[in-house]
Amino acid sequence: MTNTQQLDSLQDCSHKNHNDCLVISFGGYSTKGDKSENQDAFALKMADGIDLEIKGHAAVIADGLSSANCAAQASQMSVCHFIEEYLATPETWSVKKSAAKVISSLNKWLYSRQLIADEKGLSEQWFSTFSAIVLKGDRGYVFHVGDCQIVKINDDGYQALTKDHATVSGTLTRALGADSHIEVDYKTTSLAPQDILMLSCDGVHHFVKPKQIKQILKENSNLEQASKVICQLASEQGSQDNLTCLLINVEQLPQQAFSQLVFTRLQQVIPPALRPGSKLDHFEIIDVLHQTSRSHVYLARDLLVKKLVVIKAPSVNFTDDNDYLSSFIREGWIGDKLTHPAIMKIYPRLATSKFLYHVCEYIEGQTLSAWIRDNPNPSLIKVRDILEQLIKALRVLQRQDIIHCDIKGDNFIIDSDGRIKLIDFGSCFAGAIMDNTVGLASDKFSFNQGTLNFSAPELFYGQANNHQSELYSLAVLVYQMLTNRLPYKEINQLDDAPKHFALWRYHPIKTFRKDLPNYLDRVLSKALAANPTNRFEHYSEFIAEFNIKDKNQLNVQGNLPLLERDPVKFWQGMSGVLFFILLSVLFFK
Repeated sequence: MTNTQQLDSLQDCSHKNHNDCLVISFGGYSTKGDKSENQDAFALKMADGIDLEIKGHAAVIADGLSSANCAAQASQMSVCHFIEEYLATPETWSVKKSAAKVISSLNKWLYSRQLIADEKGLSEQWFSTFSAIVLKGDRGYVFHVGDCQIVKINDDGYQALTKDHATVSGTLTRALGADSHIEVDYKTTSLAPQDILMLSCDGVHHFVKPKQIKQILKENSNLEQASKVICQLASEQGSQDNLTCLLINVEQLPQQAFSQLVFTRLQQVIPPALRPGSKLDHFEIIDVLHQTSRSHVYLARDLLVKKLVVIKAPSVNFTDDNDYLSSFIREGWIGDKLTHPAIMKIYPRLATSKFLYHVCEYIEGQTLSAWIRDNPNPSLIKVRDILEQLIKALRVLQRQDIIHCDIKGDNFIIDSDGRIKLIDFGSCFAGAIMDNTVGLASDKFSFNQGTLNFSAPELFYGQANNHQSELYSLAVLVYQMLTNRLPYKEINQLDDAPKHFALWRYHPIKTFRKDLPNYLDRVLSKALAANPTNRFEHYSEFIAEFNIKDKNQLNVQGNLPLLERDPVKFWQGMSGVLFFILLSVLFFK
C-alpha cells in the first residue's frame, strides 16, 4: 500500500530557457510495513512560472503518532493543509513567514480537535510529526517538528538537516497537535546541481545506514524505485513501523540574472519623453508632473474608463541599466499587491503593451514635505492624526512582509481633507523577493536604499532594514513635522555618520518648540534611539506613548529631573553654576 501524492516532474518554464528554472525530479514510496494501518503521509507540490520564483517547490512528510487514535488523519491533514495553505499565503511573504504561519495554524487546528472531543465526552488525539522543505532559488528552507528526517546527499557526504525531538528512550518531546503552541526548528541550506534530498520517517532512517542509502542511489537512477528499495531494506533490517521515503534530485538551478517577472518586462520598450497631448496606449497625457534624469511622471486620462491616472515611466537614460529597471519593475509588482485606502494603487499593467511604465492612482494633494514647509508649527493634535495614518499605511506593508526602506515626507501625499497616502514603492523589498539569492546585486541589502537623514543608525553599520528601522524613519518624519528640523546632526554622505551608537547626539525637541509638552522628548528620544535595542519594538508602543493624554501621566513626566525633561537647559544651568563657583574661588584668592 502506498500513501503518496505526486505531480508531473516536468516543469513549464514558460517563455524562458529551460536552464533558467529550478528543475527537480523526484520519487517516493510509502507502505504500512508490519503495522495494520499506514499512519504516514507525504506530498510534493511543484510550481512553475512566477509561482516557482515566489513560492518554490514544497515537499512535506508527516508521521502520525501511534499512541494517538487519530494518527492517520493527523498526518494526512498535516501534509494536505500545509501544501494548500502555504501556496495560498500572500505572494509578498517570505518562505519563512509563510510556512511559520501555516504550521502554527495547522497545529492549533489539530490541538482544537482534542478540545472539541473532550467537550463531547469523546477521546481523540490528533498528533503528528512534521518535516517540510521548500526549494526556492538556490536554497532549501527546512521546517521540522518530531522525528522524521530531512537529509542532503551529495559528493561531500550525507548531511542531516534535522534533529530528532525525542528522548534517549525514543519518547517524542515535540509533535503537532500536542499543545496550543509549537516550537518549529528552522534552517536553510544551499542547493547545488545533483544534490539529493531525502525525507523519511523514523521507521526508515533509524534502520538504514547512510552508506547503504548512497549505494542504493548509485544503483537506482529511478527515484521512486530507489525509495522503495530503501523502505524494503529498513524492513529487512528490523523496522516494524510504517515506511516512507521521498527522494528529490536537484537537476538544475536558475542561471538567469533576472527573475521571470523582470525578464518579461525588460522586453518592453521605455517610452520616450512625452508632451501634453501625446498618447501612450489608451492614455492621453495631460501634463508633466515630474521629470528628472531617472523618471518621468505624467498626469493622464484613461480613455477607456474616462478617469485621471498618473503614468510613471523610467527615463530612457536607463535603457541599459538593468539594476535600475529591475527596481522599477519590482515597484510595480509590489504596488499591484497592495490594496488599502492609505496606499496609492498601482493598477495591473496592460498585457499587450510593448511599453514599460506604471499606471498609478491619481491623488490630488501635496507631498508631506511640502505640507511641512507650509505648516512650520503644526498643532500636536494634527501631528497625532497624521502619525496614526502613517502607521496604518506602514502596518499594511508589515502584514505583507514588505519593508519600505525610504520613509520620508516626499513619499506621502496629504490631500485637502488631511488624508495621507503612501505613493512610492521604489525602494521596497518584499520577503518573497528577498528569499532569492539568485538575482541582481540590488536585490540584496546594501546601503543604497533610503535617504541618509531618515535612515536608522544601525544601517550605517551593516545591519539590514527591518520594521524597527522603519519605525526610526517614521519618528524622524514626526520630529520633522513638529520642528521642521532633524533630530540629529545632518548627514550629507556616508562618512558623516557617527562611527558608533554612543556618538549620536539627540537634539531635544523642546529646543525648537517650547510650547510642546515635556513628555514628547522622552517618547521621541526612545523612538529615535541610535541603538535599536533601546528603541520601541512596535508601532503600537510608539503611538500609545505619543498619545498620552491622561493628566496623571503628564504630571509624572513633568516631575522628571530637569536633566531628562530638558537636557539643554540643565547643562546651561550647570555651566552657570560652575562659572559662578570659579569666579568665587578666584575672588577669594
